[in-house]
Amino acid sequence: MKTSSILADFLKKNWYKYLFGFLSLVTVDLLQVYVPRVVGRIVDTLNTGTTDFATLKIMIGWIMAAASGMFIGRFLWRYFLGGASRKFLLETMNMMFSKMLSLTPGFFDRIKSGELMARFTNDLSLLRRVLGQGAILLFDSFIMIVMVFIFMIGNVGWKLSWISFAPLLLLIPTSMSFGRLIHRKVAEVQKSFSGLSGFTEETVSGIRVVKSFSSEDISFKLFEEKAKKNFGDTIGSIKISSIFRPLISLIAFSSFFLALLYGGRAVINETISLGDFIAFNSYLGMLVWPMMAYGFMVDLFQRGRAAMKRLDTIFTAQPEVKEPEKPIRIEHFEEFVIRDLTYKYPMSDRVVLKNIYMEIKRGDMIGIVGSVGSGKTTIAKLLMKLYPVERGKIFVNGIDINDVSSENLRSLVTLVPQETFLFSDTIRNNITMGMENVDEGKIEKATKLAAVYDDIMNFPEKFDTIVGERGVTLSGGQKQRITIARALIRDFEIYIFDDCLSAVDPETEERIINSIRNKMKGKTIIVITHRLKVLKDADKIYVLDDGTIVEEGTHEELIRKKGVYSKMYRKQLIEEG
Repeated sequence: MKTSSILADFLKKNWYKYLFGFLSLVTVDLLQVYVPRVVGRIVDTLNTGTTDFATLKIMIGWIMAAASGMFIGRFLWRYFLGGASRKFLLETMNMMFSKMLSLTPGFFDRIKSGELMARFTNDLSLLRRVLGQGAILLFDSFIMIVMVFIFMIGNVGWKLSWISFAPLLLLIPTSMSFGRLIHRKVAEVQKSFSGLSGFTEETVSGIRVVKSFSSEDISFKLFEEKAKKNFGDTIGSIKISSIFRPLISLIAFSSFFLALLYGGRAVINETISLGDFIAFNSYLGMLVWPMMAYGFMVDLFQRGRAAMKRLDTIFTAQPEVKEPEKPIRIEHFEEFVIRDLTYKYPMSDRVVLKNIYMEIKRGDMIGIVGSVGSGKTTIAKLLMKLYPVERGKIFVNGIDINDVSSENLRSLVTLVPQETFLFSDTIRNNITMGMENVDEGKIEKATKLAAVYDDIMNFPEKFDTIVGERGVTLSGGQKQRITIARALIRDFEIYIFDDCLSAVDPETEERIINSIRNKMKGKTIIVITHRLKVLKDADKIYVLDDGTIVEEGTHEELIRKKGVYSKMYRKQLIEEG
């Protein structure tokens, strides 16, 4: 669905809010233009001595009543129009987040997380402003200009009205031109500030690395450069604003100058009354903002259109992995079979897997090894249905993986990836992550299996320890083992460990894998690793090289073959001493 369709649907559902909001605006505008007319009458009656105090009190009472009406009207239009725009922001943010959750990793490979955050914050907020501030500017400016101009002509005639009104027409192109320029400068400030804040965040997150390599001076120099860039952009923005505001005042004063010159002469010649002249000047002041607002409104709507196009890249995106119309449900895992799989990622011409044949049966421990970039992780991602694969290549329980829903498959299979990610929360919440009322014993069991329980018990707050942003307070090994505990606490039938223990020593990795296998009987374990000692007890090991399976068998069988695996194993033994 396009952003324009989302916008149209929202307006259809909330038309009554805009109707009540616009009616309140019209009421406020009518009362606003009514007040100078009453003030003019008061001045004329006082000037000619044709009134008494009782009449004066009545006219002042009308002004107070109008002011009260404007207060109520302003509250109502802000409530209806401002509330509607905020509701749009809430609903659209929910839709956008839900849409992103439905997309496959291929989408996030193409679009950076920073760009997505900009869509969430800047573009959605911009559309909210279009529906709120933009709608108000469009309607209110038009109504106000028409009403005020009619009252001006009624007070002093069309000639003086046009003479005084003409300079104000310059406010529209001036506001449009400077509005675009200010927007461009503000965007530059935001961009340089984002770079500055992003660099600061990275430096703080990686402060241990900075300290380890004594890079404080280099980091400060880079920070200083980015801070100077942001300062320069900010000064540029201030300069533009410093020209714009006095220029607007100059145009407005030129209009008042003409009004005083020609209007004053008309009062002297008794063509118009003093009260009409005072009311006329009040009306002239009322026109300055609506004329400026038209320029701002055009710029706001142009930026809103650009934001809609950018948001369309998310709302119109389709998951690369298509869900089956009539999925076949699998209750328990029996086997994975890969047949003659040759694969390249979407939007890429590089073939990462070539003629892969593989069998993974229930309860087996399978090892997948090979050099960096040989395609090991790709196999794990395809088994999880994270990327699309053609029909007839991967089967689960004899059923084509494309005929099984992703939700069903991922209720049986989990992947612990190479990259660990922990939320800035407690260890407990990072492990349970969305699970409710989890028994303490289950948490302890999972952490003991992942060999991280003792580490957690050494923390003062134990499971309630806050790990900091992305787990900054923990070591690499602790983060990896907590991530494994997160998977183990859930009852999956297949666990894929994708080189997720690289930060722990080989003995600990071997102990964790063996402990998981021994205490989780009947579970299927797929281990992708560079440390071959871990796979001594594997039921089968597949050796990949440049996307091709070059060897397969048990650890002992592969050692006897004296091929690629044997060479890798002997090399590791030598390196370990």
